[in-house]
Order: sequence, then structure tokens, then C-alpha cells
Amino acid sequence: MRQADQTLTSKRQRARSKKSRTGCRTCRARHVKCDETPGACKRCTNTGYTCEYDLQTLPRSGKSIAFEKAKGYKNPIPFAVVSGPNWATTSDERRCFLHFQYRTTPTLLGLFDSLLWQEIVLQMSHSEPAVYHAVVALSAVHQDTEMYGMPLPGQDPQNRWHQFALEQCGRSFSLLHRRSHDPRLREIMLLCCILFVLVELLRGQYDTAFKHLHSGLRILKEVKADEKFNPFLLSAFTTLDMQSMQFGAGGLLSIGNTMAYQTNLADGLGIVHDLQEARQNLTVLLSAVTDFLTRCGSLTQADIVAEYEALHHMQLQHLSQLGQFDDCFEYFCSCHVFNSREHRGVSIIRLLNHSFSLALKTCLLRDDSVLECYTPEYNMLLSLVEDVIDHFEDRPSFTLDIGIIPALYFAAMWCVDYEIRCRAVEALQRWPHREGSFDSNWVAFIALERMKTESLTVHAELALCEVHQADYTWDN
Repeated sequence: MRQADQTLTSKRQRARSKKSRTGCRTCRARHVKCDETPGACKRCTNTGYTCEYDLQTLPRSGKSIAFEKAKGYKNPIPFAVVSGPNWATTSDERRCFLHFQYRTTPTLLGLFDSLLWQEIVLQMSHSEPAVYHAVVALSAVHQDTEMYGMPLPGQDPQNRWHQFALEQCGRSFSLLHRRSHDPRLREIMLLCCILFVLVELLRGQYDTAFKHLHSGLRILKEVKADEKFNPFLLSAFTTLDMQSMQFGAGGLLSIGNTMAYQTNLADGLGIVHDLQEARQNLTVLLSAVTDFLTRCGSLTQADIVAEYEALHHMQLQHLSQLGQFDDCFEYFCSCHVFNSREHRGVSIIRLLNHSFSLALKTCLLRDDSVLECYTPEYNMLLSLVEDVIDHFEDRPSFTLDIGIIPALYFAAMWCVDYEIRCRAVEALQRWPHREGSFDSNWVAFIALERMKTESLTVHAELALCEVHQADYTWDN
């Protein structure tokens, strides 16, 4: 009897013993005890397995659970996966994959529905290890930004979440590098590129993000015009390419030549069947508009005067296309009844069309007295943004789609009314989030710095005028 009690006590002690989190990856995946020999453990060496240690492990989940309770999340993340990938994974990877399913995916769908996140990414994560590790990396960085906020561009967080994410990206890249002569490799690489871009954008590493984006765009340019291609992947790259133009890194995706649905833009804008198609058509239009706006932003008054005829012709052409899209979209809206989520998407599409149209109208103007005529339009634009914000119950922390940030950027940077500019900055600060390449905190910072610079310039000019006036009075 005593021996039986001792055996039971020994089993309970073993059951209560702490699970090793520093053993090699192979032993943890096989659910066997690792002796943790540096370099290569004896168990793997003796059995012929490849021994591989994780460079980083995540902090224990207690803080994440406490954070969820503090945030008041209605749907807590479960502790176990009902069905997962058919290869060996670690507990940290499974934990991040669950977060991607229950937190990151709904966040990415915060503005518009997309089968890219609802189906394609999740399905390929269960069949392609490279996609799985890229998804885990994105989820790890997303968890860090939810708890500690998004870093500004140029900052390089070195905590365990980011280091774990970089390790997962390295695993994904290594798996891609090993594959060749695979008919699905191109699609897998493109999907991983999008995930890599989002990881680096959330980390504030724009240069690295755009390198990944350019790699994906080069693959897209190799696709033949008659080759069938996933339209949701194409839409994601078109959106990222348009956004990167603002940073001087976009415009590599040749509109009208590489993809079938872009070859005849005019015909494609004639009919709108659903919100997804409307958003894709508008994205294609805004890519061309953004390219034009970026070019005009670098021109001086003398440059504009010298090229005015050509610039004005392009300006009118873009305004006409946006006007045609608006007519088609409003006709579509008049024939459909939308639920609350779809109505929000309709409001965002209208907001984008209106904001870029206003930017087009003013892009060739440099005279403040003329720009003052557009103050009522900026005021109406800001009212539209505030209405969209007020109707967001659960505002996403980051999305791939653009929504309110471009409109607030135009108002905060180019409106001559400082009251409206301050309202735009306040709206950016009220909803700190990222829309692809656009970071609301960074846009607010740039707008405030611009207003400070302008204020200092005005004060300097006034002071100079006072000096000249004093000199004139003294001379007389």
C-alpha cells in the first residue's frame, strides 16, 4: 500500500513538473524530453533527427490574457486548435496562429471583406509551411502592437515578439528557397510577399517592406496577360503599390499591361456588380491619380506655369474618370439595400472618391488666396470622415485597405484654414491605426511639424517687416 502511494506521488510530481521551453525545436515537436545540449542535443543526434533550436521564444501567455481582459474582448482566443497543419509545430507558433485566426484576420477585414483573408490565407496556411510561418510572424508583431503600440518609421523594436517574428520570416523564406519547379510556387511566393510587407510595415521598417513589395511586383510583371491569376492577390498588390507611391517607392505595377482585368479600364468601370468590384476599380483609378499627385507635389509655381497645358489636361482627365466612377457607383447604390457593414464600405468608397477629387482640384494651385475658396469643401470632407469614425464600433488597429487616413492627410497638410487642419490632426490622433503604408500617428506628426514650420516662417516674415518698417521710420 505504501509503495502504491509512493508511485502515485511520484506520478503527480512528474505531472506538476515544469515543461521545458528551452529544449530543441525537434524534441518539442515530437513531445519528448530534450537534454538541451548546446548545438545539437543527444536525443536528436542518437536518433538521426536534425536538431534545431529556436532562437527566440515568446513571453508566457499570462500577459496576453490579462491584456484581452483589460480590452474587454467579447470572444477570447481558445487554447487549442481544432484542426491545424499536418506538420510539427511548436506551442508558440500554434498560439500565434490562433491569434491570427481570432484577432488579426478580423482586424484586416475591418474596412472591407476580402476572400484573401477570409479563405485564401487560412487555407494555404494549413497546406503550405512557408505561408504558415509568415502568418505566425505577422500575428506575433500584431500582438506586440496591440499591447505596446505601433513604432514610428525608423524605430527598430528589439523585444522578443519582434525577434520571434523575424525568426519565423526566416523560416518561411528558407522554405521558399528550397522549392523549385513547383507550379504553385509563384502564388505562394506572392502571398508570402504580402505577409512580409505587412510584418515590416507594422515594425516601422519601410525600406525592408518596400523591398519585399518590389519582389512581389517583379513576379507580377512576369505574368502573361492571358494567364489566369488570383484577383484578390492582384488587388492587394495594386493597393500596396499605390500606397508606396507616396514614399517614392511605388508605380512598379504597370496598369493596363500585366493583368487581364486592367487591360481595358474604361470598359471595366461601366458596370459595378458588388462592393468588392467597386473597391478594386477605384483602387486602379486612384493608383493613376496618386502618381499624378505625387508628381505635382514636387513642382514649383514656375514648373507648373511652364507645363500647365499638359498638366491641366491630365488633371481634367483624372477628374473625369473619378466622375464617371461616381456616377456608376451611385447608380449601383440606388439599386441595392446594404446592411450596416456594407453601408460603412459604401461610405468609405464615397469618402475616398471625394478626397482624391478634392486633392486633384487643388494640386496645381500655390496661391493661398485661391486655395481659400476650397475651405468649405475641406470642411465637408472632414465632416464625412468624422461621420465614418463615429459609426465604427470596433475600430481596427491595422488594415491593408485605405480608408480615412488619405482624406485626413489632405486636410491636415493642404487646407489653408488652421482650424480645419487641427481638427484633422485630432481625428488622426483619436483613432491611432495603420492603413497599409499609412500610419495615422506618423501623418499627424508630419502635419503638426508642417504647421510649426509655417508658423515660424510667418513669425520670421512679420519680424522682418517690423525691422524694415523701423528702418524706414528712422530714415524719415
